[in-house]
Amino acid sequence: MLRKIRSLPLITAPFAVALLAALVQAQASPSIQFFMPDGSLPSREIRFTMEMDNGRIETFFSDSKGRFMITRSLGLKPDAEYRVTVVSDGATFDTTTVTFKEYGVYYITVYLKRFTERQSPPAQVINVGELDLKVPEEAKRAYAAAMRAFGEGKQSEVVRELEHALAIYPDYFRALNGLGLIYMRMDRLDDATRMFERASKIAPRVYHPRMNLGIILTRRGKYKEAAALLEALYKENKSVSEVRLALGDALTALNRLDEAEPHLRAASLDSKLDRQGAGNAHYRLGLLLNKKQKYDAAVIELSQAAELLPNAARIRLQLGGALLQLDRLHDAERELLAAYRLGGVQLGGAQLMLGQIYFIEKKYDGALRAFEQYLADVPEPPNAAQVRGVIERIRTALNQN
Repeated sequence: MLRKIRSLPLITAPFAVALLAALVQAQASPSIQFFMPDGSLPSREIRFTMEMDNGRIETFFSDSKGRFMITRSLGLKPDAEYRVTVVSDGATFDTTTVTFKEYGVYYITVYLKRFTERQSPPAQVINVGELDLKVPEEAKRAYAAAMRAFGEGKQSEVVRELEHALAIYPDYFRALNGLGLIYMRMDRLDDATRMFERASKIAPRVYHPRMNLGIILTRRGKYKEAAALLEALYKENKSVSEVRLALGDALTALNRLDEAEPHLRAASLDSKLDRQGAGNAHYRLGLLLNKKQKYDAAVIELSQAAELLPNAARIRLQLGGALLQLDRLHDAERELLAAYRLGGVQLGGAQLMLGQIYFIEKKYDGALRAFEQYLADVPEPPNAAQVRGVIERIRTALNQN
């Protein structure tokens, strides 16, 4: 039988909290409470390592308020010494280490150290217009022509005019950055990389070219390199949501979800972003929340993304998947149909989930069509044998009826 995408934990979050509280009271399990440097409770989970006196080291997470229960089910024994280490988040607290013995201690407080790492110098405000002072008029006319062609959707003409401008003046920053963006759209990533590298050398304190280099690294699957570049850029441009969004994307790809979430959440709350940027921020945050299996929260973010960018097929696909996990089958069907209408065969996965919805609803004719369309759109997927098996069983059942 096809593995069910919709399977959910049977214990809801509120029930789990109540159950945990009851166990604590019954067993008097010790707990660690983390505090921020100013004495406030954390607003998110705290990741930390715990080293036991037998040399064992484990990584744990507190709850969203900084509390962690020390239970026997985790293999933590009484009358043992522990060393807890929280690595600096690079912004609000420094690396903090606390040692304690569990025996006879039922409430361990850990105050995170105030962040003292020397900051990179703040990004300078640069008037890009100053870079144009040495640009010959002929190169400026070619750039203006390229912008007119861009407004008319004439991509090949944009490339031709920008290349002409750079042939006249190779250090033309606007032309280099603009041509790099066009090359990115055309998936000419090597050419785009060369443009952004040249632009970065001309104006190293302007963040756009380096940010785009990080985005290219992410697209190429070089996630560690992308994260390293973008983390350095973020330290210089902490107020720039576009940088946080690119960094959050790279960290998500590395599955460093707890580090990525604050960046994506901050970007999603930035009212200065344009419609495209805001929609992308909500989408990336929703994608992360889906990975963390926080489907209710994912639906909120993805719904906002879909409202801002109603024709974005992948947003609809992710939203449909989250709704399916929540057993909101009618809503999930609506979004998945929209995703497939907008994305076509490129989003064949929508048909797989639609087939599952119809199978759950015992609409076997619809399920059969959806599963067959999935295999037509996505030749030889990893689950092909399972899907074919389900198709055969549906056909057999329909023929018997």
